[in-house]
Amino acid sequence: MLIRIKMIANYRDVLPPDHKHGVIELDLAEGATVYEAISRFDIPLNDESVIVLNGLTVDMSTPLKEGDMVTAFSAIAGG
Repeated sequence: MLIRIKMIANYRDVLPPDHKHGVIELDLAEGATVYEAISRFDIPLNDESVIVLNGLTVDMSTPLKEGDMVTAFSAIAGG
C-alpha cells in the first residue's frame, strides 16, 4: 500500500534528496503501523517530535491505510 511521509522544517534533512516539498511516498505492507513507517527515518521518536496521521495525533501502533499521510516535525521550534 502507498502512504505519504511528510517532514516539516529541519526534519526534511532526513529525506532523500529527490523529495518534493518534504513529502515522499512509501510502499508498505498491509497492516503496517505509524511506527513502522516513521521509525526508518533518523528523527527522535519521543517528546521531541510531533507525529500525526492525517492531521490527528494517534498512537504509534495505529495501522495505516492506503493514501494515509504521516507527518513529523520538531515539538521544539525556535523563533
